[in-house]
Amino acid sequence: MKLTKRSLLLLILMGTLFPLTVFPSDFFSQFESDGKGEFIFNDWAGVSLRVYSTKPEKISNDTPIVIILHGQSRNAEGYRNSWHDSARDNNFISLVPKFSTPDFPKTRYNLGNMKTLGGRSIEREKWIFSAIEPLFEYAREMFGTSVEEYSLFGHSAGAQVAHRFLYFIHPNRASRTVLANSGYYTMPIEEISYPYGLKGVKVSEEMLTNAYNKRVIVLLGDKDNDPKHSSLNTGDQARRQGAHRFARGHNFYMNSLFKGSVLMKVPFNWSMSIAPGVGHSNRSMVPFATPFLLDGPLKVR
Repeated sequence: MKLTKRSLLLLILMGTLFPLTVFPSDFFSQFESDGKGEFIFNDWAGVSLRVYSTKPEKISNDTPIVIILHGQSRNAEGYRNSWHDSARDNNFISLVPKFSTPDFPKTRYNLGNMKTLGGRSIEREKWIFSAIEPLFEYAREMFGTSVEEYSLFGHSAGAQVAHRFLYFIHPNRASRTVLANSGYYTMPIEEISYPYGLKGVKVSEEMLTNAYNKRVIVLLGDKDNDPKHSSLNTGDQARRQGAHRFARGHNFYMNSLFKGSVLMKVPFNWSMSIAPGVGHSNRSMVPFATPFLLDGPLKVR
């Protein structure tokens, strides 16, 4: 049928008034035959995010979703590629949102975009932490799975985002969280100023109780022990947590255990695990992190 100028104009107006909806069949066209794909996520108050993903061969109502937070390099595609074989072999959907440097410069990423670099507060709806739950909801709809919870993995700066997410976002549906090789931590100590402690931020004991009730694994590479690593925070407050990432992870876990179990006397479902022979490498962490993200008890006895 030949379109007249009048009918063409009508179609353009209709497209403006009634934007096309992306249905799952169109959504899956963004994936290659090997399951690698990417899509734009904008169902939250912040900027649009490019999400690199792996789609397993078969998706059912109970196909798990794992959200992966990249490091300061912002190499979301590389992280997706590192996790690709594990996602296909273990039949889970991997999602790696990219928090680009132009949109989230410097520490605005690992601190969750709570403030500008100049110290001005940013609306809660635009915090990086606030993107995770909507991304899970969007993925459930588009991939066609009905799981009620997801697993969360963060490496390096991504582990900083992940453990602060557990502090600030309640309720959340992260059933299992792995914190791998964080450069430094927000210790559960009210006398130390944020981001190295909780002084100056609103994290109540109830919020800490909710965080400690989650299944969390502090996963540390025993070779991530270089005090002069090029991307390691070597400021005074960071060095007080330990000389390197391996030591700082131990101190964070022990401080958290003491805070939850001894001072607050609440259920504490966190544990620490060591990845032998692993340095500061997301790719090398994959085989150690995968079992924790997919299986095992949710309560530590």
